[in-house]
Amino acid sequence: MILRATYIALLILMTSYLSQQSVVQVVCFGDSITHGAEVDGHSWVWVLQQQYGNDHLQFINAGRNGRKTSDREELLPVLHQYPKAEYYLIFLGVNDLKNATSAQIDSCIVNMRWMVIHIREVDPQAKIVIISPCNINLHTMSALNRQKQYNTRTQQALIELEKKYRKLSREMHTGFISLLHVVSPENYADGLHPNLAGQQQIADALWKYLTKHFPKTFHS
Repeated sequence: MILRATYIALLILMTSYLSQQSVVQVVCFGDSITHGAEVDGHSWVWVLQQQYGNDHLQFINAGRNGRKTSDREELLPVLHQYPKAEYYLIFLGVNDLKNATSAQIDSCIVNMRWMVIHIREVDPQAKIVIISPCNINLHTMSALNRQKQYNTRTQQALIELEKKYRKLSREMHTGFISLLHVVSPENYADGLHPNLAGQQQIADALWKYLTKHFPKTFHS
């Protein structure tokens, strides 16, 4: 009876401890690719939550269609809502690069630096990962997106942005992952937004990165 009572007491303590463990929040701040345009909201964030989320790991979709890095102040209410988030994944840039110029690329870097600084002011312990956007497919680009001036200049700028984001991540001591070559050309729904298969490719690449660089939180 004593052993049984001891076992039950330990079980209660363990259950209580597990229930008190805080949820690890992974805030995914981005544009329409993060939000889930063209896939009914089933973006890479949704995929990660479905495949790997649980009672103690939560992937939070903080994407908005059309968001640019220049909309950087939209991060502030997100920081207010999730002040104790342990991870911030920032996936922005392509919307800034319509008919891109070098000045627009440099503006992305300034804005990304601003976002990293503000995250650290609110949550100094948060791990930040800068995500360099996936490519576009000019061959399948929709007429609407062509009208918005997603073009060869955009594609060239995405290559340059990758280099500058990588350099910024070293300077700011953040994580970095490039999605430039992750989405297969055939997996773009409209030349700009990945389809479901493309979103899965993004989720797979990000999960591989997270399990490699943060193995204590993310387990393969």
